[in-house]
Amino acid sequence: MRTAMTSRPPAPPSAAERWYRLGADLARVGRFQDALQPLEQALAYSVEETQVPYLNALRSYYGLAVAMARGDADRGRRICEEAVMSDRGDPQLIVNLAQVYLRGSRKDLAIEAVKTALALNPKHKPAAALRDQLGVRRPPVFAFLARTNPLNRMAGRLRFRIHAAQ
Repeated sequence: MRTAMTSRPPAPPSAAERWYRLGADLARVGRFQDALQPLEQALAYSVEETQVPYLNALRSYYGLAVAMARGDADRGRRICEEAVMSDRGDPQLIVNLAQVYLRGSRKDLAIEAVKTALALNPKHKPAAALRDQLGVRRPPVFAFLARTNPLNRMAGRLRFRIHAAQ
C-alpha cells in the first residue's frame, strides 16, 4: 500500500486560455485595439473546449475591447451585459460594463454599475478607481436640506475628514 500521494503538475493552459490571458492583460492596461485579436482568438478556441471557467470574463473583456477599440458601444454593452447576467458575483465584469456605459455616454448607468461592483467587494481596486475617476458624490448629510445649505456643507466636510483619517 502506497501512502505517499503523488501530485500531478497542473495541466498547461489551453490555447484559448493563453489567448484570453494575453487579451485581458492588454485590455486591463487600456490597449484595447491590441486586445481585440487575442480575445477573438480565445473565443474561437474556446468553442472547442467543454469547460471554460473564464468564459464570462472573456466575453466581458471582449465586449469592452469592442466598445473601446471599434467604438461600437451598443454591441460592447450587449456582450458585457450577457457576461454580467451569467455571473453576477464578479465585480470586474461589472466594472468592464461601467466602462462601456461611459463609452456610450451613459454616466448614470456607469455610476450605478460601479456602486453595484463596490457593494459586491468594497475593496475592489478597479471599481474604487473608476468611482474616484467619475467623481461620485456621497448623498448630503441632511437629505431634507439642499446640498448647498451651509449646514450640509460643513457636515459634509467633517464627514470627509473623518473618513479620510481612517
